[in-house]
This record gives sequence, structure tokens and C-alpha cells, in this order.
Amino acid sequence: MKYFKSILVFILMLAVVSCKKDSEQAELDLGYDYYPDEIGHYIIYQVDSTTYDDFFRPVLVTKRSLQVKEKIVEQFLDNTGRTAKRVERYERDSVEDHWTLTRTYYFVKSNVSVEKVEENLRFVSFVFPPGRDKTWKGNRYIEAVDNNKYLADWEYKITESGVAANINGVSYPSTTAILLRDRETQIEKTYAREVYAAGVGMVYKEWWHLEAQSNFDKPWLERAERGFVVKMQAISHGVE
Repeated sequence: MKYFKSILVFILMLAVVSCKKDSEQAELDLGYDYYPDEIGHYIIYQVDSTTYDDFFRPVLVTKRSLQVKEKIVEQFLDNTGRTAKRVERYERDSVEDHWTLTRTYYFVKSNVSVEKVEENLRFVSFVFPPGRDKTWKGNRYIEAVDNNKYLADWEYKITESGVAANINGVSYPSTTAILLRDRETQIEKTYAREVYAAGVGMVYKEWWHLEAQSNFDKPWLERAERGFVVKMQAISHGVE
């Protein structure tokens, strides 16, 4: 009888140890894979945009469709001594065209967040772990004045995390969606949403910032006088 009791105790101990290890492994998965930082990692996007310019009468509406490639090219120390990664952005009008370098930016990935610095604007783009309903002030480092006034007081919110999604015909088993802003008045509309896929990075981005002073009965895309609408959808990714 004592022999069987010893075996039972041993089995229970193994089960407890196994559960503890599984729990520790689950805790260690903090979602860092949603924002890859390997040198050579790239994503190619299909980008469609519409801009409105009220300098002209009638308002000048410009639509453009192109491909954008963003590639992590090097590691360096930023002005605070933190490890940063520089990203090169290329554009082309179609697959038959050559890539043209148009811009660079960088990001700093820590244990708790990702800070992205583009055109001298510092965004807290992502946080770890990416739990649903988590919120943070993503634009807190931005001086929201003049043309950037609309960026003031944004509260980012994770609306989905760890869910499968289909973006532009591509299936991703685990994604995190962030609603950056959703605010609308009679004279202004601002909407921003991004989706990140594990092992890939940002696979979807949609930003609206439109202003209008008249035609309140019409849809925004018809009555906008200034601003932009941009949609980015990933079409391929890899490491080179």
C-alpha cells in the first residue's frame, strides 16, 4: 500500500511540475513576435491613398495607388543610448518598376513597447504583452500643433489579440488589432486602425483625417475639402 501511495505522490508531483513549466512558457510569450526586428526583414504593401487640397477651387482630389517596401537595414544607438533599428522605405508604381528609396525612419523595441520615430514624430506604436482592451497614450511624445494638431490626445486601444485574420487574401493565424483613433464631428473626421500579425509585423493600416465646412448631408469622401485617406495592406514579406 505504501508503494502505491509513493507512486501516486510521484505522479502528482510530476503533474504539478509540468503545469508549472507550461504556465511559465505561457507567461514568457509576451507577444514580441508581433513586431519583428531582424535585420533584413521586409514587408511589401499595396497602398491606396486619396488627398484633398482646398488651395484649389474646386477642391483638388488626387488618388494614387502604389507599392511600398519597408526593410530593416541596420542597428544603431539612438541619442539616448538605446538600441534602435533603421528602416528604409521604397516605392514603385507597379511590379514592373524599380524600387526608389523615398524615406527612412527608425524604431526602438524594448521589453514593454515599441517607439517609432518618423518625420520627427515619436509614436508609441505597440505595447507588450498585447492584451485585449489595453490602452495607452500612443502620441504622448508628439507636440500636436499646426498641421499635427489632430494628433493630440490619442488613446490607443487593443480591440483584438491572438485572433486569426484574412488581410488582402492572406491568412494570418494570430493578429493584434489596435484602434488608434475614432472621432468625428460635423467638420472633422479622424480614424486610425492598424493590425499586426505574429512573425510578420504590421499587415494593415488605415488612416483618415478629413476636414470640411459645408455639404454636411454628403458622405465624407464626397464633401472633404482637405486631408487624406490612406490604406496599406501587406502583400508579401520575408528576410533578405
